[in-house]
Amino acid sequence: MADLADARVMACTATATPIVRDEILARLGLGADTPQLVRGFARPNLGLRVHEVRSAAEAGRTVDAALAEAIGTPRAACGAAIVYAPTRKRTEEEARRLTRAGWRCEAYHAGLSGDVREHAQQQFRDGALDVIVATNAFGMGIDRADVRAVVHLAPPGSIEAYYQEVGRAGRDGADAIGVLCISPSDLPLRRRLLEMPNDFGEVDQARVQHRWSLFLELMRWTEGGSCRHDAILRYFGDEAETLAGCGRCDTCTALDAPQSADAEETAIAVRKALSAVARTHCRFGIQAAVKLLAGLPDPRLERSGLQESRTFGVMRDRSEEWITALLRRCVTAGWVDFTGGDRPMVALTALGKGVLFGQGPVRLLLPSDAPPVRERSRTTPGRGAGRARPESAPLSDEDAHLFQALRARRLELARTERVPPYVVASDRTLRELAELRPRSVRDLEGIYGIGPAKAARYGEAFIEVVRTA
Repeated sequence: MADLADARVMACTATATPIVRDEILARLGLGADTPQLVRGFARPNLGLRVHEVRSAAEAGRTVDAALAEAIGTPRAACGAAIVYAPTRKRTEEEARRLTRAGWRCEAYHAGLSGDVREHAQQQFRDGALDVIVATNAFGMGIDRADVRAVVHLAPPGSIEAYYQEVGRAGRDGADAIGVLCISPSDLPLRRRLLEMPNDFGEVDQARVQHRWSLFLELMRWTEGGSCRHDAILRYFGDEAETLAGCGRCDTCTALDAPQSADAEETAIAVRKALSAVARTHCRFGIQAAVKLLAGLPDPRLERSGLQESRTFGVMRDRSEEWITALLRRCVTAGWVDFTGGDRPMVALTALGKGVLFGQGPVRLLLPSDAPPVRERSRTTPGRGAGRARPESAPLSDEDAHLFQALRARRLELARTERVPPYVVASDRTLRELAELRPRSVRDLEGIYGIGPAKAARYGEAFIEVVRTA
């Protein structure tokens, strides 16, 4: 506190990206020059991993393997584990499964009575349980030092939520693991949940888009391509603590994985995938686009005449899993999106149309040919030509200075219009502005998160910052 001896207000939070810190400033009425101390994000003792699973049984096997590695057997458990489940039903099912396997295990979710929740929490805190299976309602205030594993059966809503939850492992500084299970249904399911009306029957589209962007950032992170710890640290703006590779996450241990495709091959594959989305635009889900590319029979394609199109079967030499992984990467790249409603349909974005017709860069790493399909959308240094640098790469000192100036302008605009900072621009948008340094509103075309409306509304304000930097 010596550095803030004259301070009268101090706002503290466990994990906060630059945009969240800006929202804190806006809500507290503090200036953009308010001192901000960012420390303590690095947790190199955590071995972070992502597993793609396609069934509850496969997810269960992943949990079993993680428990066996991290804490041993039910009769000789060394430490404890937390398993996060996406729903109350899944929480209770997994708790029963683990109990049958011999683990001292309880379920914890908001649907249980207060007494039941308190009892489970106390047992876990006192060491009477090996495993607790919980929704995200569990964890605040829990500081058991010997948690050796945190397993997520499905991705949470953001990197902030994930890092806070996985950070409950290894608090004693000893080695621990964090395993995140993902599946092909995660993207459309999350979009559907976000589009659900609130208690008043309303859907705030700005809020939906903000939360969708946060989820896409997490899904981009799952794809790997660079050290998972360093990617998280840079996401939080904590460049000083980056590890130059933790050496323990699944990406670091697989840096000698299969070589990436060349730029031309990548562009061809992506444009084939986008052509399928263009033909199924707002009519079918992602699996119809997969069938179209793979040349597989499907009643929807027959009824719509798409089996006669030139796109039918253009990727018949690839597996359905590989094509699905490619299309999901196109979603995280911003080229493909989902419509709202109970049955989300794939749609080609304006940016995706530009890529389809060769008007924009194809910054993507193709899925590996080796099973299991593992997504990586960032390149390994020295591999391949014609690719842009990874989004998680650190900003130069000059670009970082401009990024901070853009943050200050974003806060001013948000206060003037009385909206949260994320409505004005995301952190990713500001990073691209700092790196690409557009000199006119026209140059904003192609910048992530800036369409015609935002360019017209905020473009000149941001361009002025760039020009005077």
